[in-house]
Amino acid sequence: MRDECTIDGWPAGSIERLGACPLCAATARSCLHEGLTDRLFGTPGEWRLHACGQCGIAYLDPRPNAKEIHRAYARYFTHADDPLGDPQQPGTTWIQSLQLAVLRAYLRRHFGRVVARPSDSLALVMRLFPDARSELDGAMRGVARPHPGDTVLDIGCGSGRFLAWARFAGWKGMGTEVDPDAATRARAKGFEVHEGPLEELLASGRKFEAITIGHVIEHVYDPRAVLRTARQLLQPGGHFWIETPNIAAHGHQCFGARWRGLEPPRHLQIFTPEVLRALLEEAGFDQVRFAPWRGEWQWMANASREGTRAPGLARALFRGSDPDERVGRDDPRKREFITLTATVTA
Repeated sequence: MRDECTIDGWPAGSIERLGACPLCAATARSCLHEGLTDRLFGTPGEWRLHACGQCGIAYLDPRPNAKEIHRAYARYFTHADDPLGDPQQPGTTWIQSLQLAVLRAYLRRHFGRVVARPSDSLALVMRLFPDARSELDGAMRGVARPHPGDTVLDIGCGSGRFLAWARFAGWKGMGTEVDPDAATRARAKGFEVHEGPLEELLASGRKFEAITIGHVIEHVYDPRAVLRTARQLLQPGGHFWIETPNIAAHGHQCFGARWRGLEPPRHLQIFTPEVLRALLEEAGFDQVRFAPWRGEWQWMANASREGTRAPGLARALFRGSDPDERVGRDDPRKREFITLTATVTA
């Protein structure tokens, strides 16, 4: 039974108390952190994060209800312009322009979809920095070279950053988004964006050759339903990719309540790798496995120390030599993010 309660700065009737894990319904739990605040965007309130004594996920209780959670997204980062959000656009500085030129050259060679250009020699720069190369490969979410007409669905596409890079690699792209401001930005880049329930896409009969869900599942009220629907929308043999913060991360152990992955009150639940894998298999996905390692520690550590959003693609080039970074490289269960790939066979 979900009961109403109050949190300072939130109107009456906007907060619900669970009393049990939203995933497995177990009442056994321990308090991980209390007095958590939104250090990123200034959403009012103090929040408590519990560890489920049965399945092991972390979850907020109390938390904003589904009707009022939009208040926590009033200044969310999907409203901001991203200078590296579209590879077809010029950078706003010469450094960004050079970055984009190198990334475009690398992707042209990697996906091999266009005639080579003299500027593609810039792709050789990426050979000098394997950590940066693994990061870019990871940012492309494991999608392969597409066949003509292949379409990727990005669930929770934000302003369309990933879709823009996938389009450059030859994919057609479509997104879903609950934030109307972010959806408007994605449409301005030329993408179709569905703003209704994900189940409406099922009714339309559409299927997709690839589906990605990047940093979304921790925000939703019914993770099981989202994963079941995603599985039904994926073509047999299609590529599925999901990423979300990892409550078992090395960074959480180091930074505790200041760890960037907590992000109250928007992150309603934070998974362990074992639980997320089990949810994918329960939803009907096959061949669930960890995606290849890419550097995450430095990004999360900087954000955890400063309480600010960390930069995008422009990260350090030699992350693999960092002993903290090596923790996640050597043990995927301790990475800052849980990043899994899967498919469906029928």
